[in-house]
Amino acid sequence: MITVSEIERRYKLSSDEFTKNYVNQGKPVIISGVIPKWNGFSQWSLKYFKELSPSLNIYAKRFSDKGIKICSLTMEKYIGLIEAYEADPLNNLSPPYCHDLPLFSLIPSLIEDAQPFPLDYLPEWYWYKWWRYCQFFLGCSNSVTPLHFDCLLTNNIFFQIVGRKQFTILLPEDAKYCYRKGWRWFLVNPENPDFNKYPEYKNARPIKFIVNPGDILYMPPGTLHHVRSLEMSISFNIDWHTKKSSLNALTASVKGMPIQNSYYNFLLAIGLVFKIPSQVIFKFYKSYLNYIS
Repeated sequence: MITVSEIERRYKLSSDEFTKNYVNQGKPVIISGVIPKWNGFSQWSLKYFKELSPSLNIYAKRFSDKGIKICSLTMEKYIGLIEAYEADPLNNLSPPYCHDLPLFSLIPSLIEDAQPFPLDYLPEWYWYKWWRYCQFFLGCSNSVTPLHFDCLLTNNIFFQIVGRKQFTILLPEDAKYCYRKGWRWFLVNPENPDFNKYPEYKNARPIKFIVNPGDILYMPPGTLHHVRSLEMSISFNIDWHTKKSSLNALTASVKGMPIQNSYYNFLLAIGLVFKIPSQVIFKFYKSYLNYIS
């Protein structure tokens, strides 16, 4: 196994270049120079979120070998757990991870903090109320998302606002070396692989790198990724399809994709291919944003 840290980094990448050289080529990239213009880049913090909506009910996740456990608590309570952990990590239990939360929809005032948003990185179909497709990640240092790929085989554009995250990614062709469990999770821990249990992982080519505050990371459909927060972190992402990726994802229905995932991909495909407006499709698709898979 050879671990590399090489991923292209581009400054203020144009939308044409982004689409031609990365999306169409299925190639990951980190883009800088966009997020620092946002008010959120200087304002978002634990204190900011707590003061904005202390009584908001949110959910957070604990990942384990037995699956995903969902915890429900208020924003104020959750941020208090993070603050206590960061102040004394040795004597406080690591909080659950606020993972895949549609926070723009829950706190609409945050939308103005992410302007000007680079809409032209996305297909035009997503432009109308783009924020409805965003999922937030809020957690303490050492929060980890185990190795997986995004469940609809979408493109993933990831916006890092506060803190650093360490990504280990593998391109889809290396999934066969990572010992899949279920549809989208994998047994290998790329930070400390057990080659006795998972000898095929020696053939994999993981790419390890750090995403810094102000970075945008693009990952192509099917990219495996393991993510560790190196500090308290605030991020969000959009999972999105092109016409091509939506049709490719539909073919995965015969390769083990759960029926519910195929349903969401069908909705996106008919929207993108037949140009049915997103506001028509979204009322059927929105349940995906609370879907745990």
